[in-house]
Amino acid sequence: MRVLVATGSWQSQDSPAGLDSAQVGACLARAWARLGDEAAVLPVAPAGQGFAHCLNRLTGGRPLSPRWPDVGEDRWTASSAPLGEFLRSALGDRDPVRPPVLELASAPWRDGGHGMMDALGPMASRLSGMTLVTSVEEADRQLTGLRGLVSTEARSEGMDPARMLRLDQVLCDWAAELTGAPQAGTAPGSGASGGVGMAVSALGGEVTTGSRFLLEAAAAEQSAATADLIVTGVRHLDAMSLTGEVVSTVTGLAGRAGVPVIAVTATNEVSERELRAAGLEAALALEPGTEPVGRTGAAAITDLAVPVARTWHW
Repeated sequence: MRVLVATGSWQSQDSPAGLDSAQVGACLARAWARLGDEAAVLPVAPAGQGFAHCLNRLTGGRPLSPRWPDVGEDRWTASSAPLGEFLRSALGDRDPVRPPVLELASAPWRDGGHGMMDALGPMASRLSGMTLVTSVEEADRQLTGLRGLVSTEARSEGMDPARMLRLDQVLCDWAAELTGAPQAGTAPGSGASGGVGMAVSALGGEVTTGSRFLLEAAAAEQSAATADLIVTGVRHLDAMSLTGEVVSTVTGLAGRAGVPVIAVTATNEVSERELRAAGLEAALALEPGTEPVGRTGAAAITDLAVPVARTWHW
């Protein structure tokens, strides 16, 4: 039997000391290995939540991951120029061997990447094919129009409608200048990271999530096609994490391959009906009410997962 394990980390904001995706995956894989099954582990993580570590484990490479404090400005007037300066510094005088990967879960500006492109100048061409890895919420955002940044964010801020129209028109004008198509800002992903997504697309790149990128880098579609069972999960499974990036990405992978998928978690509060609706055959909590973490937790996870493996073994 072949088992593919792609699970989220067992960490939380309240308990950052825990196990990363690869460690949890290895613990679960050993449970099936004890039964003589072949188990492979694919690390997955969202941008800003372990993606860089997973990418390094998987490929040995690292993304460009800029970090800066709150700019302290109105995000509608803030510029993405600091990102352009960061990229200039990261590139240096050398052309990248392969298109760079930019990890940017969120951004403090809403200028459509205008400042970034201005700061890059002619060097922007060296970023051709760059991938923007962002959060699942950002990856499908539009820059302009009824579902654009101004319409969805400024409205909730109670911004004056006249200013909203002006801001959206500025972004439409920038889309036309950058791409030659005023409607470019309505494409999914164009509004990612304050509109950097549109600039990345204009450079021939793509916008995606951390989990999607990692699974593609690992040729997960091929692995899933030969698997008998796929195992995913998070530390605590609830309504939010059920539809969150890791679980939804892996269940989508399993659905396309026609392979059953289960979730193995520390704790679970999702009903069987909700699980089936999300594409999961079952969710199995190893030790309800506890959070196995650390070195002892790693061994405990494998031991507790063995009965699960026996149930899901053929």
